[in-house]
Amino acid sequence: MKSIITIKYIVICTFLLFGFVNCKEKAQQRKRVTKDMLLEMNRQMVNTEQEVIQKYIEDNGLDMQKSETGYYYQITTPSNADSIRIGDGVVLAYTTRLLDGTICYSSATEGLMNFTVGKAQVEAGLEQFVQVLGQGAIAKLILPPYLAHGLAGDDNKIPKLAILMMDIEVVEIIHPVAEHSK
Repeated sequence: MKSIITIKYIVICTFLLFGFVNCKEKAQQRKRVTKDMLLEMNRQMVNTEQEVIQKYIEDNGLDMQKSETGYYYQITTPSNADSIRIGDGVVLAYTTRLLDGTICYSSATEGLMNFTVGKAQVEAGLEQFVQVLGQGAIAKLILPPYLAHGLAGDDNKIPKLAILMMDIEVVEIIHPVAEHSK
């Protein structure tokens, strides 16, 4: 009787072990497939976003350039002043809207935007772009989601995966005071 219980125990343990190993292998296969699928979905999403932006630019007769990182811009009023640098404080008049024209934020209602370049206080694309501007510059900027608020939006007025259009004017640049050595 004891040997039958032992054999049943061994058979049950073998089935459980086989099931565990089989489930683990299937989970690893799903993980690989999921990673590949996510990479392909990301590529397709970026391509679709670029097509939407290009169509918006064409439909609205804009003359925009594309940066190496993927934002689009048009400087409507250039500046002869020095460009903004990392560490500079920046004050902007701005309007942020969705491509359908919905205004999300504006300095007319929210007040001027203040941030320090290099501190990741604003959208990555905006922080990159202002570094080509100087005092008094006026520009249009289109940010794809990966340079704006991405998958999550801003939990307020900007939805997830939103492409943003920004009109900005550099009102003031605040250069940090250099420490003088004695």
